[in-house]
Amino acid sequence: MQDVKVVTTEGRAFIDEDMTMSQAKAVALNYARRSALEKAVGVNLHSNTLLYNGEIISELINSATKGLIIKEKVEGGCGEESGGRLYCYARIEAHVKPLKGENAPRIKFLKSIIQRPDKEAVVNNPVFQNNDEIQIRVTLNGDSYQNVFSVDQYGNITKLFPNDYAESKPVTARKEFVFPDDSLRARGLKLRVTTPENRSKATETVLIVATKEKEYFLEDGSTDNPTIADLMRELSELDQSQWAEKTIGYEVRR
Repeated sequence: MQDVKVVTTEGRAFIDEDMTMSQAKAVALNYARRSALEKAVGVNLHSNTLLYNGEIISELINSATKGLIIKEKVEGGCGEESGGRLYCYARIEAHVKPLKGENAPRIKFLKSIIQRPDKEAVVNNPVFQNNDEIQIRVTLNGDSYQNVFSVDQYGNITKLFPNDYAESKPVTARKEFVFPDDSLRARGLKLRVTTPENRSKATETVLIVATKEKEYFLEDGSTDNPTIADLMRELSELDQSQWAEKTIGYEVRR
């Protein structure tokens, strides 16, 4: 691909009473990703950081900035400083495609929340219990198609919508998009959050990509375990004015 820059950077995060080893690994990786974007495009980039009680829930680079990581090779581990302080690090070789600033997104998110269907109160940094049912609600200022993904703290990604039971249809401007809506829930399609086995809590992110035209993401069957970089690579092939993204972080506890 034209204009792709290859850079190598490293991120580091220290482990303390407010951060587990797995969280530190995730934070270090995202620091390395942000550093790679800054190094490749030469600007300070905005990142979306959601915190709950000092713990990282989500730190995904805002992809609608000056560049996209479309491929990466990751190495990492954990160690101990001479003073006994524990840390985790991540070193990446990132392929970054710069984006043209004049093609700023023309559609914007007016509202984006994730909550239990039986709750009306909106919480900025939601915490759910294991097996809770959730709904995603978003509103945009322009007509758009919605694509919903789940991203774990290591950047592994799963497409939630559209799927075999729910087709992507155009949503008019300022009309709320709900997934799963009541009709899907009545048919048995419900979205529940769970913690991995042998863990008391987990942090994940819902990523919503809105496009002006109907697009098909992560359809390539050659990738068994897609990551956020795979999606970014596909987004980089679109004009930046044709899409916008939003992340919502949350925590799940047993």
